[in-house]
Amino acid sequence: MELSIKKVNEILERLLKSDISRDDASVWAFNLMQAADNGRLVYYPPEKEAILWEAIIFIEGLDLREEPDIYLHNEMDIREFLQHVLNETK
Repeated sequence: MELSIKKVNEILERLLKSDISRDDASVWAFNLMQAADNGRLVYYPPEKEAILWEAIIFIEGLDLREEPDIYLHNEMDIREFLQHVLNETK
Protein backbone atom coordinates (compact mmCIF):
# COMPACT_ATOMS: atom_id res chain seq x y z
CA MET A 1 0.00 0.00 0.00
CA GLU A 2 1.35 3.42 -0.95
CA LEU A 3 0.60 6.82 0.56
CA SER A 4 1.43 9.98 -1.35
CA ILE A 5 1.09 13.71 -0.80
CA LYS A 6 -1.26 13.75 -3.79
CA LYS A 7 -3.59 11.22 -2.15
CA VAL A 8 -3.64 13.11 1.16
CA ASN A 9 -4.53 16.31 -0.69
CA GLU A 10 -7.22 14.48 -2.63
CA ILE A 11 -8.81 13.04 0.52
CA LEU A 12 -8.85 16.40 2.30
CA GLU A 13 -10.21 18.22 -0.76
CA ARG A 14 -12.94 15.61 -1.24
CA LEU A 15 -13.86 15.91 2.42
CA LEU A 16 -14.10 19.70 2.19
CA LYS A 17 -16.34 19.35 -0.87
CA SER A 18 -18.49 16.79 1.01
CA ASP A 19 -17.69 14.15 -1.60
CA ILE A 20 -16.72 11.82 1.24
CA SER A 21 -17.75 11.74 4.88
CA ARG A 22 -15.56 12.26 7.91
CA ASP A 23 -16.19 8.62 8.78
CA ASP A 24 -14.97 7.50 5.34
CA ALA A 25 -11.81 9.61 5.66
CA SER A 26 -11.18 8.29 9.16
CA VAL A 27 -11.56 4.67 8.05
CA TRP A 28 -9.20 5.31 5.12
CA ALA A 29 -6.57 6.67 7.51
CA PHE A 30 -7.15 3.84 10.00
CA ASN A 31 -6.48 1.31 7.24
CA LEU A 32 -3.22 3.11 6.45
CA MET A 33 -2.24 2.95 10.12
CA GLN A 34 -2.82 -0.78 10.12
CA ALA A 35 -0.77 -1.17 6.94
CA ALA A 36 2.05 0.80 8.59
CA ASP A 37 1.84 -1.37 11.70
CA ASN A 38 2.20 -4.45 9.49
CA GLY A 39 5.10 -3.00 7.51
CA ARG A 40 3.02 -2.75 4.35
CA LEU A 41 2.87 1.04 3.93
CA VAL A 42 5.20 2.82 1.53
CA TYR A 43 5.52 6.60 1.80
CA TYR A 44 5.94 8.53 -1.43
CA PRO A 45 8.12 10.42 -1.60
CA PRO A 46 10.05 8.65 1.17
CA GLU A 47 11.60 11.87 2.46
CA LYS A 48 8.09 13.15 3.30
CA GLU A 49 7.29 10.27 5.65
CA ALA A 50 6.95 12.58 8.68
CA ILE A 51 4.31 14.86 7.13
CA LEU A 52 2.51 11.87 5.63
CA TRP A 53 2.35 10.18 9.03
CA GLU A 54 1.11 13.44 10.56
CA ALA A 55 -1.62 13.49 7.91
CA ILE A 56 -2.67 9.93 8.72
CA ILE A 57 -3.04 10.80 12.40
CA PHE A 58 -4.97 14.01 11.66
CA ILE A 59 -7.33 12.41 9.15
CA GLU A 60 -7.94 9.38 11.36
CA GLY A 61 -9.25 11.74 14.06
CA LEU A 62 -11.61 13.73 11.85
CA ASP A 63 -14.63 11.76 13.02
CA LEU A 64 -14.02 12.60 16.70
CA ARG A 65 -16.66 14.75 18.37
CA GLU A 66 -16.56 17.17 21.28
CA GLU A 67 -20.33 16.91 21.60
CA PRO A 68 -22.92 14.90 19.65
CA ASP A 69 -23.26 17.59 16.99
CA ILE A 70 -19.81 19.26 17.18
CA TYR A 71 -16.67 17.79 15.67
CA LEU A 72 -13.31 18.18 17.39
CA HIS A 73 -11.85 19.51 14.11
CA ASN A 74 -13.98 22.04 12.26
CA GLU A 75 -13.77 22.96 8.58
CA MET A 76 -11.24 25.72 9.29
CA ASP A 77 -8.98 23.21 11.06
CA ILE A 78 -9.13 20.96 8.00
CA ARG A 79 -8.32 23.82 5.64
CA GLU A 80 -5.41 24.92 7.84
CA PHE A 81 -4.06 21.38 7.98
CA LEU A 82 -4.32 21.05 4.20
CA GLN A 83 -2.35 24.29 3.85
CA HIS A 84 0.21 22.95 6.34
CA VAL A 85 0.65 19.82 4.20
CA LEU A 86 1.02 21.90 1.07
CA ASN A 87 3.59 24.16 2.73
CA GLU A 88 5.60 21.20 4.01
CA THR A 89 5.76 19.60 0.59
CA LYS A 90 6.99 22.54 -1.48
